[in-house]
Amino acid sequence: MLAYLCVLPLLVVARRADRLGSAKPSDLGDAFGAGVPRGLADASMSGVPSPQGLGYSGVILQRLCQHARTVLGVHRAWIAVRPPGVEDGYTGVAAAGTDSDLIGTRFSIPYEPGAAASAPVTVGATPRGALCVADAVNGGALKPLDFALLAELASLTGEVLTHHERRELASGDSQAEISALVRALGKADGATYRHSLEVAATARAVAERLGLADVDLVEVELGALLHDVGKLRLPPQILRKAGPLDAEERQLVRLHPEWGAEMVARVPGLEAVALIVRLHHERPDGSGYPHGLSEERIPIASRIVSACDAYGAMTRRRDYSEPLDVDAALEELELNAGTQFDPLVVEVLAGFAREPVAIAV
Repeated sequence: MLAYLCVLPLLVVARRADRLGSAKPSDLGDAFGAGVPRGLADASMSGVPSPQGLGYSGVILQRLCQHARTVLGVHRAWIAVRPPGVEDGYTGVAAAGTDSDLIGTRFSIPYEPGAAASAPVTVGATPRGALCVADAVNGGALKPLDFALLAELASLTGEVLTHHERRELASGDSQAEISALVRALGKADGATYRHSLEVAATARAVAERLGLADVDLVEVELGALLHDVGKLRLPPQILRKAGPLDAEERQLVRLHPEWGAEMVARVPGLEAVALIVRLHHERPDGSGYPHGLSEERIPIASRIVSACDAYGAMTRRRDYSEPLDVDAALEELELNAGTQFDPLVVEVLAGFAREPVAIAV
């Protein structure tokens, strides 16, 4: 009975979407801040959403399962946990692409023949469960890269369980922590801060035109807002450098998606958003970083952030270069559609780029 009571809150989390399940996009816009027609235009407490307040924190495990299917290229994914004090057996708490009756069912790992792989989920140094995937879309075996990604997703799952046990998901409020990250970016480099606000506004507009809503819209906007927070770990002389970066400096900057993901994952309710941040420099042709994912294995939110990030960078004035005008920036995006950028995202971005976007800084 005690074990069941320990797992029950996770089962409730796995089966509900709270306000998000029934919210319309306009409702979510209100939750992100009244008077902001497109995106997060204010890094104040009132302008940054609370994952707990939106109900987004109630679907994190489910989102991680769905993202595991995408980035690993598999048909099925599920998460199972072992309550404290239980020696054997696991209970399913989330699943995607497989029988929903798995949630609440006790089984061993893997729970059925044919599981492609599983990675341990830990809380601190204590094993508490597993993230499992099965049935590769291409019918082949998982590659070393896939196992590395599986381990990363299992680590994010462990963050969820840690935050759950600290009661930071259901009853906490992460709004202050999100605001603190944004404000820290503003203090470190005002240009990067303003760029992040603009990318968040543009990314939300693109996502809405693509028909994304609810949890997808939350991940796009928060992922865009926080996509550059990893740059807080860069030396100030690189972050604020007035001229072009040299090769060694560029290599260091390339670490910012991973650094950012680590920082975002520590915020309760943003564990899945951390994955979006981590993958926002992946490219459809597989030449991106840090993992070299390609095409549909890159989450749509990361593909949106990637194009909006590039558009914002090209149209932003720098100390050492003039900004491109709208037409020139769009031409550059279209030239690289299908290789560096998602073609549909570029098409939608180009369709509204000449419309004004409300940004208050």
